[in-house]
Amino acid sequence: MGEQWLKQSLASGVSMLLLLRLKNAPPEDAIQPTLEAWFRVITYKKTWDKELDRARFESAFMYLAQNCDKFPSPKQLLEAMPKREFKELPPPEITPEQQQKFAEGWRKLKEQLRGTYQCINQENS
Repeated sequence: MGEQWLKQSLASGVSMLLLLRLKNAPPEDAIQPTLEAWFRVITYKKTWDKELDRARFESAFMYLAQNCDKFPSPKQLLEAMPKREFKELPPPEITPEQQQKFAEGWRKLKEQLRGTYQCINQENS
């Protein structure tokens, strides 16, 4: 199943919160239904990617463990998640022809600006 990693992340994070004995934590017989409810809420109209999101879930659960006095809701987990980090694309390779075209464009722009500067100076004289 493609979302097994998410279920494991939820189980691990919720287990840590349960061990902290936070107020309003579910009783032992309600842990499994709680995990199922969290999974349904977190996956409702959302897709998660193991590569991009696993560390985010771990960070969010750690944040909740450090900052909550009461057992959190799935909404609090989602709010605590850091933004996704995307790999930066390498800069595009510029061909010698493109470099020449860019240089020509810069040269033309500089000429136009020089002409404008000269016109402004003549008007102010």
